[in-house]
Amino acid sequence: MAAYEQDLDMKTTEVQEIKTLKAAGLQRYNELTTKYKEYEDVVVEHRAMKEKQRIKTEQDERERKAATKLQAWWKGMMVRKGFGPYKKETKKGKKKGKKKGKKKGKK
Repeated sequence: MAAYEQDLDMKTTEVQEIKTLKAAGLQRYNELTTKYKEYEDVVVEHRAMKEKQRIKTEQDERERKAATKLQAWWKGMMVRKGFGPYKKETKKGKKKGKKKGKKKGKK
């Protein structure tokens, strides 16, 4: 019976050691899980910020292109209509029409 008691005590000690290791492993697992969730939140937040930044950059680019097109159209209208600094200047002192007299040229 002594051998049985000795084996039982040894196995009980082994079980206690394994339970202690399991508890330590479980605690480490929970710490790592918590840390992983924190990191994952940071990554998700960073991705959302990058997406907002990309959308804003695209919007700014579309607005810049639209403004350029609008300015080109406006300048074209000003030039074609002769408004603002693009006024068609009339030459003073010259009148339109036929000149009197014949032109002398080579014959």
